Amino acid sequence: MKILFFIPSLGGGGAEQATAILMNHLCEKYETIAALTNFTIPFYPVDSRVNIIDDRIHCQLKGSSRIPRFLKMMLTIKKQKPDLIISAITKTNNNALLANLLFRKKIIVVEHNTLNRQSKHNQRIRRLLYPTANKIVFVSDEDCKAFGQPQKSLTIYNPAILPPHPDYNNRSKTIITIAPTNRWYNKGLDLLFKGWAKIANRNMNWNLEILGAIDEKIIPNDFFSYNHERIKWLGWHNNVAEILQNKSIFILASRFEGCPISLIEAMSQGCACIVTNCNGGAKEIIDDGINGLIAQTEDIDDIAEKLQMLIDDENLRRRLSSGAIEKVKQYDKNVFFAKWDKLIEEVTKK
Repeated sequence: MKILFFIPSLGGGGAEQATAILMNHLCEKYETIAALTNFTIPFYPVDSRVNIIDDRIHCQLKGSSRIPRFLKMMLTIKKQKPDLIISAITKTNNNALLANLLFRKKIIVVEHNTLNRQSKHNQRIRRLLYPTANKIVFVSDEDCKAFGQPQKSLTIYNPAILPPHPDYNNRSKTIITIAPTNRWYNKGLDLLFKGWAKIANRNMNWNLEILGAIDEKIIPNDFFSYNHERIKWLGWHNNVAEILQNKSIFILASRFEGCPISLIEAMSQGCACIVTNCNGGAKEIIDDGINGLIAQTEDIDDIAEKLQMLIDDENLRRRLSSGAIEKVKQYDKNVFFAKWDKLIEEVTKK
């Protein structure tokens, strides 16, 4: 069986990371092709058995960027002749579904974004096209139920891939978040900085660090007013596990989330975690007061209060760390693989 994946790229986000993990699993049994519609060299490790193709629109004509991407995807489907198509991320899903109308191949779309994050235009197109898929996979129960289509929709959370690190000893007095600068608004970096500013002078032996790709052209100018010696931009590193194992507190001050792999990674490495109750799956992963804390979305005072609560109480941090290690077992990668294996078998046998 041949499986064709459509995804913009394989670098820089949880959707891309989860897709790379899935392809690495499926290529052990099936011929697996990844068509990257905004081709870049993969950031996440991809098995050599996965055939990666450049599916960008290559045309030198003026206005070529306006050529509908789904026409290019139609040519790819025609050439590759897949038995199953798997697409990820909203705009790519919409284009893949349009492209597939002519071929009627079995197709699964994966919605990694929370539904309310998209523009009204994209929401209308999604509402029209998603029901034409064989199955629609969401990464949070909230979005799965909100979309409806119970015969076609299901939830598969993103996987935990790092080996658990339950040791909470020898942690630095550091708060860390994972947020590339091109997603500063979604990740609520401005909210985090303002919350930290409220308590920083009371906690002179604590620091805040931001892990993630840095594009200085995208960092808002007013961020630099918070860029003193106790806020450190780390850039991106491959050794995420090693970095997280040394940190006491992990926080996502997000406005929107799907199913944040960064949160699952931080929990698996024993960080005491804080998330906001924004739309999406972050609040489904955290049980407030048991394996993490939940702050109110866009509430700077509450973000500051939750941070101060953890800074003041090491016993609470240790308890939440222990609870996080236990909770993250539910997201074991083998659970993720089993659900996908079952889904693919169900779709291809019909």
